[in-house]
Amino acid sequence: MNILLIRKRSRLTYKLLISLSLISLSFSPSPSWAGFFDNKTSGFSSSSAEGFLPVEEAFRLEGALKASTLTLTWEIEPAHYLYRSRFKVRSLVPENAELIPVSIPNGEKVDDEFQGRVEILRDKVQLIYQFDLRDSELKEGVVVEVIFQGCAEAGLCYPPHRQQLNLIQR
Repeated sequence: MNILLIRKRSRLTYKLLISLSLISLSFSPSPSWAGFFDNKTSGFSSSSAEGFLPVEEAFRLEGALKASTLTLTWEIEPAHYLYRSRFKVRSLVPENAELIPVSIPNGEKVDDEFQGRVEILRDKVQLIYQFDLRDSELKEGVVVEVIFQGCAEAGLCYPPHRQQLNLIQR
C-alpha cells in the first residue's frame, strides 16, 4: 500500500476520533471537566466542598512593631488550633537580623494522631520577639516571615503556612 495513502487514512481516523470525542462531550449532562476553567482556586488556600476555611481565615495573623519588640497575634476560629512547636519567625528585611523569642505561651497538652504528644493553642495567641537591631534600622521598617501550622477539629490539618508581614515601627 502506498505510504501517502496510509498517512491520509491515519489523519482522517484521527480527525474522526477527535470530532466524535467533542460531540460526546457536548451531549454529556455533567462533563468530567465541568468547573475546570472556573476562576476559583483550589487546595488549602480556599474553602473546600467540605466547608473548611482557608488557612488565613482560620488563623488570622496580625503583627505590630513597637520600638524593638515584635508582637504577633493570631485570632483562631472556634474548633481550630495551632501547634505550639510549629512556629518559626525570621527577619527578611533587614536580612539576617536576629529575632530573640521573649514570650511564647504554653499550650494545652493533647495526644495528636499525627504528631503524638503536643501542645496546641486555641482562641487567641500572642508571641513576642525582640529584634537585636539599632532603633535607626527599625525605623525604616521590617519584613518578617512567619511560618505556622494548625488544624481544624473536623479532620483537616493544614500544611505549614508561610506568611510575610511588612511592619513599620510605632
